[in-house]
Amino acid sequence: MKRILIASLLAMTGVTSAYASDVKVKDAWTRATAPGQDSAMVQLVITSKKAAKLVGVACKDANTSEMHSMVMEGEMMKMRQVDSIDLPAGKAVDLGEAGYHLMLIGLKKPLEAGKKTNCEMVVRGADGKDTKVQVISKIKPLAESAHHEHMHHH
Repeated sequence: MKRILIASLLAMTGVTSAYASDVKVKDAWTRATAPGQDSAMVQLVITSKKAAKLVGVACKDANTSEMHSMVMEGEMMKMRQVDSIDLPAGKAVDLGEAGYHLMLIGLKKPLEAGKKTNCEMVVRGADGKDTKVQVISKIKPLAESAHHEHMHHH
């Protein structure tokens, strides 16, 4: 319990503002899609000043957007759709490391490297209020790993 008290005290000393700056998203990215591929996975790091839950996501470029968790069942890695992802107050949640990702299903057009894709996430606070958070994901080339992205300039 003590830890929670300290966290909420720290949260209260922070500057509180009335708009969506309570939730910050960084390092959002996805990969370019191969021809015929109609789904994509988005990774990002999200931090909410107050304890909240990520309860929804919608992307312009996809018919459906879902939140998935990766669960090991025996030897198998299974993807499961989840209704929400917990965002502890002030803690950066790296969806990838936490075993989650956003799944874009039914892409309306291929995702091209170098462009961006826009999503809107819905974060529900403990007070039941929903905040919409804009997420702009970089689209990385298919073949490259994250380390090479600064070296290629056309």
